Amino acid sequence: MNPYVLLSGLLLFLFCALNLVINYIARRNRETKPAWKTEIWAIPILSLLILGQITGFAFLYMTFFQSLENTSTLIRFSAAGDLFTFSVFILLSFLLFETFIHPLTVAAARTLLKRPLSFFSKQLITIVADWLLIYFFASLIPGVYLQDFLSALTISVVFHIIEWLLTGFAILYKKSRNKDIHM
Repeated sequence: MNPYVLLSGLLLFLFCALNLVINYIARRNRETKPAWKTEIWAIPILSLLILGQITGFAFLYMTFFQSLENTSTLIRFSAAGDLFTFSVFILLSFLLFETFIHPLTVAAARTLLKRPLSFFSKQLITIVADWLLIYFFASLIPGVYLQDFLSALTISVVFHIIEWLLTGFAILYKKSRNKDIHM
């Protein structure tokens, strides 16, 4: 399937989702629905704000994947366009997974086990899902060559180690900032 068709479909989904969110918020707050003329300019502008952030983070992902390509044999790209397309798909799939699928998976596991999941179990579910997403999109997009299934797992674990480090630094920064405020 052509990646541009998929990206266009995602953009159309974004427009429709924003329209639904705007209408839902208007109904929830018992306000009048925005005029059609307002929706025509507001939805694309709001989408551009979201797409700007997605593009920025996709370039960060591109930098990560490019450095990974230069330092190891885990993944190879035939062109920069393939690298960007892969980065966008991975970013959007991670966002969709964390928003929709992860809470459903955790709730299903909690129901089956009849007890709450530990922090490490939730992280394991996320790592396995990211592993499968990376492998799926690497095999879907032509020009992206993943060495094997274990390479996708390695990339997923590296992503999560970076996430844990950044989260730890953010917590330490917040604690030191709160400590300075109370002194």
